[in-house]
Amino acid sequence: MKQELVRINSIDGIEQVGILYAPNNITNKIVIHVHGLNGNFYENKFLDTLAETYTNKNYAFLTFNNRGKDYISEFSKGDTSIIIGGSLERFKDCLLDIEGVTKWAKGKGYSEITLEGHSYGCNKVLYYYNKKKDDSINKIVLLAPCDIPSVGKKFLSKAEYETAKEDATRLVNERKEQELIDFSVMANRKIAAGTYYYDFLPGGENDFIRYSDGENGKSPILNSINIPILIIFGNIDECVLTQPIEIVKKYLENNISNCKIEVINGADHSYTNKYEELGEIIENNI
Repeated sequence: MKQELVRINSIDGIEQVGILYAPNNITNKIVIHVHGLNGNFYENKFLDTLAETYTNKNYAFLTFNNRGKDYISEFSKGDTSIIIGGSLERFKDCLLDIEGVTKWAKGKGYSEITLEGHSYGCNKVLYYYNKKKDDSINKIVLLAPCDIPSVGKKFLSKAEYETAKEDATRLVNERKEQELIDFSVMANRKIAAGTYYYDFLPGGENDFIRYSDGENGKSPILNSINIPILIIFGNIDECVLTQPIEIVKKYLENNISNCKIEVINGADHSYTNKYEELGEIIENNI
């Protein structure tokens, strides 16, 4: 396995730093990993296992920093810099990040692309594929896909939820979308009013994984995807399981025509101490 630090521009010119793991043999296949909210390309320890697993199967594996990196983060943009991060990003801009990376991958000769997301990254890769329908993308891997508005409700008290909703609505109406409000779900306990209003309340563009609708709930975006999707999560995942596990599984099965669901016993949202099991599932299903 070979490793290379890479710098890839998003469509709007933001530099996205990452690492490319390449197998020893030449390949045209690549897995592009999209990290979750406030994440980065190196922090999740399961990425080490995935890099080894994919390259052993003769796939390249690319993990990179999208604009949701960390909580508030500085990115290079040409000769200047820009401040974004998970507390400030807008979900819809994931199109700019992922398109930039897929365009780069194609330029390197990778013609068979698997998009993989973890947590909030699952929403991003599904949204991207639904919008772009890129023929070079032939598989999707979802690691711990979440019902985003329900996660916020689960980890906030009723009073916190209502206060955040009221503050965000007021500031958006005052055109102060970048002003930070209290949001204890984030480790820095802050989020931009616009980010919360548009992307964390029900009805936003990322609100298409809706376990709260029950097993018979319908998602037009999920229903529109017909390429193979592998879904892996743990049976003690505190973010995925905003509903009982059987409802989550049935909802996904009823909305995705070509999916396989694997549940890892004892795995949390980051697959802590379950990296080997995760790698085995990937190896057997990729």
